Amino acid sequence: MGKNIKMGKNNYVDKNKISRTRKILYLVFVLFLLQIVQFAFAAPSLKASLSKYEPYPAAPGDTVKVWLLVQNVASNDNTDTAKNVVVELIPSFPFSVYNDQEIKTIPLLGAKKDYLIDFNLKVDEKAVQGYTDFKVRVKDSNSNVQVEETISLFIQSRDTTIAIDSVKIVPESIAPGSSGKIYIIVKNIASNSFTDLSLKLNLQSVIGGTIIDLPFAPIGSSTEKRIYRLGSGQTAEFSYDIVVYPNAESKIYKIPFVLEYYDTLGTKRNKSDVIGITVSSVPELSAILDRTDINSDRLSGTVSLKIINKGLGDIKFLNAILQNNESYEILSESNVNYIGNLESDDYQTIDYKISVMKGVDRIVLPLKLEYRDATNKYYETTINIPLQIVESKKINKVNGKGTSIMIFIVIILILVAAWIFYKRTRKNKKGWI
Repeated sequence: MGKNIKMGKNNYVDKNKISRTRKILYLVFVLFLLQIVQFAFAAPSLKASLSKYEPYPAAPGDTVKVWLLVQNVASNDNTDTAKNVVVELIPSFPFSVYNDQEIKTIPLLGAKKDYLIDFNLKVDEKAVQGYTDFKVRVKDSNSNVQVEETISLFIQSRDTTIAIDSVKIVPESIAPGSSGKIYIIVKNIASNSFTDLSLKLNLQSVIGGTIIDLPFAPIGSSTEKRIYRLGSGQTAEFSYDIVVYPNAESKIYKIPFVLEYYDTLGTKRNKSDVIGITVSSVPELSAILDRTDINSDRLSGTVSLKIINKGLGDIKFLNAILQNNESYEILSESNVNYIGNLESDDYQTIDYKISVMKGVDRIVLPLKLEYRDATNKYYETTINIPLQIVESKKINKVNGKGTSIMIFIVIILILVAAWIFYKRTRKNKKGWI
C-alpha cells in the first residue's frame, strides 16, 4: 500500500503529519479546559453572616449597631484572594440605614480569612415584635463573584407589659351586708398587641401559712373576667359585683388579683397586684340624759349623759365636749371627757357638774362628739340633749308616794311574820300540855 495520498493536481499529503497535527490540537484544547477549570475553582468563595448587634433585643425606635462577618472560605491562599469586596446593605421595613453608608468596601480578603464590618440601622417606631429580616449583598469586584444573605434581628418592645391604669370602688366604703362594684382599668403601654387577657380576683388571703377566706362574695358572675384582644395604647375595663359578709369587721381589706395575657410571640405573661377595699359603715352615735339631781330648788348639780354607739362599726378616740350655753354654767374642772374606744352596740356614761340659771325651766346641753371610725376617718357631730328642770314639789310628791308604798309593804310583812310566830308559839304550848 502506498503511504502518500494524492490530492489535487500533483499534490500529496503525508498521513503521519496529519496525525501529529491532530494530537497537538487536542493537547492545546485539554490545556485550555484545564485553565478554565482552574480559574473557576480558584475564584474566591464569599459568605456573610450576623456576628452581633446592640442593643439586644432591638426595640422599636432604637438605633442598632450591627456587625457582619464577611468570610472568604476559598482554600487556595495564592489565587483565591478577593479584591475590593463590596458589602451592600439592602434594608427593608422596619429597618433603615442611620447616619451611615449602605455600601462599604473591603480592599483585600484572602482565602480562609474573615472581616468584621459594621452598619448603623434605625428601627421604625411601628415595628412589630419578633424576628425581622433584611438583605446584605457581598461582591468581589475582580471575579464578579456575588452572594446575597438574609440577616434576622429580634425586635421586642421594652414596655412589653400591661399597666394597671386605675382602680375604682363604688361606693368608696362598703358597709357589712351591703354590695358594691369593683372597676379595674388596664392599659397596654407596649407597642404591640396582647391577646387572651384574663383578670381573676382571689378572695382568699394567706396569713401565717393559713388560707383565710376574705369576707366577700361575687354576685351574678365569677371572679374571673376575660378580654380577647388589647391593642397598643388601648385601655380595657374589668368590673365585678361583690357583696360584703354581714359579720365582716370594719377595716381595709387587700384583695389579690392576677392578670394573665399573651404577647404576639405567643409568650404567656402575668402580673400580680392587690386592690384595697374599705369595709365600714357610717358611724351612728346618739346621746341622751341618763340622770340628774338638778331641780327647781337645786339648780346646781350633776348631769349624767349616756353616749350610745348604734352603728355597725367600732368607734375610736371618742372625745365628748360639753359646750357653753347662756342657760347654765359649767362647774366641772374641764368640759372635755375623753372616752376612747366605744364598740358597736355599747354605751358610755359621762358626768358634768353644772349650775342652771334662775328662772329657766328647760335647757339644752350641746354635746360635741369627736371620733374616728375603724378606718381612722375623722368625724364630728353635735347632739343637743334637752334637760327639763322639774319642780321639787313634784319630785317630793313622787318620792312620798313611793315611800308610803314601801312603808305599807313593810308593815304587811311585819304583820305576816308576827302571825306566823304567834301560830307556831301557840302550837308548841298545846304540845306541852
